[in-house]
Amino acid sequence: MQIRNAYRNGIRQIPLALYNFEVPTITVVNGPAIGAGLDLACMCDIHIASDKATFASSFAKLGIVPADSGAWLLASTIGQLKALELMLTAETFDAEMAKSIGLVSKVVPHESLMQEAHAFAARIAALPPQTLRLTKRLLRESEHVSLATSLEMAAAYQALAHYTADHDEAVNAFLEKCAPVFAGS
Repeated sequence: MQIRNAYRNGIRQIPLALYNFEVPTITVVNGPAIGAGLDLACMCDIHIASDKATFASSFAKLGIVPADSGAWLLASTIGQLKALELMLTAETFDAEMAKSIGLVSKVVPHESLMQEAHAFAARIAALPPQTLRLTKRLLRESEHVSLATSLEMAAAYQALAHYTADHDEAVNAFLEKCAPVFAGS
């Protein structure tokens, strides 16, 4: 019971906080993401890996289970079937396989990993912050509801977005054929 309570009151706060964080988060994997390292990588929204990165859900090798969100997050990222295979075999795999199964969205040369990650983050940061928050929330909530409920949430979030200064800025910039400058309001 003591170990169970330690997980409840300790480590589980990290995946909950990252999963519910309003702004997009990016994982940059530059080496081994093994066990809890893989779980931590899965806690973020977007995953970019170096060509030298390796991955494994290796808990079974230690006679334990992925108790810090790994089972849920890995399955929601790559699907239940592949997640189960990786967890039950505890096999280590490379960045190219991680990309082929949908665990990472990009594999880049190790030497340019941080430059690529910063450029990717800058592309996201250039968009209206409130829209990004609403979009992330919509995606998160849509995982647990019906299509009809998701469409209702989308309509409500769209209505909110229509009344932001950033929406006005985007429309004006489009009409004037210039780059928008978003203020986050």
